[in-house]
Amino acid sequence: SSSSSSSSPFDDLNDRLAFTERRFLSRHGLPGRQWFKHILQAPGLYKGYGSDVFPGATQAIRDNEPDVAQQQIQIAAQRIAGAAAFLLHGEKS
Repeated sequence: SSSSSSSSPFDDLNDRLAFTERRFLSRHGLPGRQWFKHILQAPGLYKGYGSDVFPGATQAIRDNEPDVAQQQIQIAAQRIAGAAAFLLHGEKS
């Protein structure tokens, strides 16, 4: 018989999976659209609600802003690495 205090070996992993999506949020938001915080996907600037992947870098490339694109790529890489560490070890990023 199991008690409510026992946990499955998968409970920790399930918790990490449930909260991984939050690791893809940038507290500063996207350039020119600070209200959009997700670095992997967001509505395209001129697409209505059509989405862009890596929206910060994608829009910067469209706008011919290589410095902003590089900055957004670095932010995306950091957030992805943080999400991977969180999934593997539960580390905060």
